[in-house]
Amino acid sequence: MTEHHVHVEPSVINDYDLDVVDEALLHPEKSEYIDHFGFTVQVKSDNEYDVDTSDSEYEDASSNGNNIKNGTSSSSPVNDEVQDGDSPSVLPDSCESSIINSNEDWQLVSNNPAAVKSGPTATDTSKVVVPTTSYYDLLLSKCTRSSHDSEKQVQLKQETSHNLELLKERSSEETDWEFWSSVISDFDRVHRTEHGKFRKLLAVGIPPSLRGMLWQLFSSSKVNSDIIENEYRELLNNTSPHEKLIRRDLSRTFPSLDYFKEPGGEGQEMLFNVIKAYSLFDKQVGYCQGLHFMVGVLLLHMPDEAAFCVLIKLMSQYHLRGQFTPQMETLHERLFQYNQLLLTFLPQVHRHLDAQGVLPTMYASQWFMTLFAYRCPLELVYRVFDLVFVEGSDIIINFALALMKKNQQMILSLEFESLLEFFSANIFNAYKDNAYQFVQDAYSFDIPTKSLQKLSKQYTLEAAKEAKIQSMEDSIKRENIELTEQIKKLKQSYKTLELEHQDIAKQVIDAKMSMAVLAAENQQLKHELGQMRHEMIKIKTTMNDESQHKFSELAKTNAQLVGTNSELQDRLSEVEGALIDMKLKYAESENDYEVMKQKLHEAQKLSLFK
Repeated sequence: MTEHHVHVEPSVINDYDLDVVDEALLHPEKSEYIDHFGFTVQVKSDNEYDVDTSDSEYEDASSNGNNIKNGTSSSSPVNDEVQDGDSPSVLPDSCESSIINSNEDWQLVSNNPAAVKSGPTATDTSKVVVPTTSYYDLLLSKCTRSSHDSEKQVQLKQETSHNLELLKERSSEETDWEFWSSVISDFDRVHRTEHGKFRKLLAVGIPPSLRGMLWQLFSSSKVNSDIIENEYRELLNNTSPHEKLIRRDLSRTFPSLDYFKEPGGEGQEMLFNVIKAYSLFDKQVGYCQGLHFMVGVLLLHMPDEAAFCVLIKLMSQYHLRGQFTPQMETLHERLFQYNQLLLTFLPQVHRHLDAQGVLPTMYASQWFMTLFAYRCPLELVYRVFDLVFVEGSDIIINFALALMKKNQQMILSLEFESLLEFFSANIFNAYKDNAYQFVQDAYSFDIPTKSLQKLSKQYTLEAAKEAKIQSMEDSIKRENIELTEQIKKLKQSYKTLELEHQDIAKQVIDAKMSMAVLAAENQQLKHELGQMRHEMIKIKTTMNDESQHKFSELAKTNAQLVGTNSELQDRLSEVEGALIDMKLKYAESENDYEVMKQKLHEAQKLSLFK
């Protein structure tokens, strides 16, 4: 079945609502839909769009996803409303495996397994996915229609300013409170015009009591937050298919912190609620284990409703969502960028790791997916989050390079297993008590946005090449599997035929032996038959002579017997006549006897009367 993508006209995408989305999903053949305000929303199908893959358009698209600021910046990431999926890409149909490090208790396991490699991911070049507006994007557009400060955003600014004044009164430290006040009032302007000074203050650190509020301001999470918070509360009433997995991993998230330590406590319940709600809000991402740590850091600075709003901003506006989708496209790309930049800035370290067979996927995946929240001291984690909200998510590469440079000598002295152990547990010790230097070292790497765009383009090209090779390999593998199966079947058939051949050969041998025996018996019978025929001829000849003589004698005897018989018949006739005469005479005598007997009886009667 041909997949039908629905493209939304840019001019009307922000007017989409859930009614239109549901109708579009149910009736994709329509070209127009009516929202609940009565406005007509137009869409176009795939074949109505021409895809231009020129370098200039690619750079324009990729520039939306790379926001590391090095020097004066023209815009802030919070103004970048481009969401995941806006730039053309070739996405893999399926993935090979999850990123799993058997040496650690934390594993990167997505709701759909995805392979993460040091180089470009293997993708299917047979399908080029035209940029489309996903169901997730349409949901998100409903929550981000206004580019102006909402009432809640203004209230947050006022509350943050009030807390700043209280902190200013209580604090004895020398801090440029006025600058922080201007940041609260107009973050975009300060970020655009006073970026250098802003960096210095970020290196010193955001005041802890203001950090959560400033994160919300930097990300503009309060814009239309009423809609998102209502959606959050509604989602909590539903059941997520990932609840069992989410609860299983609650105890593994910051187990040393009292807030998250107690099973069923407030911290674990808030963590569960936010992750569960997001798994329902963005069903393509669902649940991925790295989310626990990122959400946990947010919950340490704000309520769960606010954390949910900020999480959505991080996933969409800061382009982290691509790290948690089934194919983890953004994670692949960033690991590739990091690996190439490591070669550029620290070639000796790169060569050593390459010689030891240590790939970025073995140690850096968790850095990018958790924003260093896994096993990194929290003070350092907070600084990473500070810069991500201000500079954009690409700043994570700077922090990764800073770690590698700071630990360069130690890394060069270790081998494979020791390296993995070091990356897992001890690499953060160099900055454990010096968060300021951690930020400064991250800022020391000058990585122009164009360089990241170039690496992104290189990654896409190499991914396409590798995908083509992978596709060919997969095709060859499938053919090999089919041929192997055919060979197995042929071998089995050959074995069966061989057994049948042996049985038939045995039967032929037995038949030949039987035929030989029968031939011998046949010859014997023929010989005996010849003898019998000869004897029969002799017997027949002898019997003819004897029978002729005997027949003559019998004829004579028969003639004599016929004469004798004739005489006996004559005698019998005479005897029969004499017998008849005798019977007649006997009958007469009997009659005379009766008469005499009657007369005697009468005579006796007369004598008695006298």
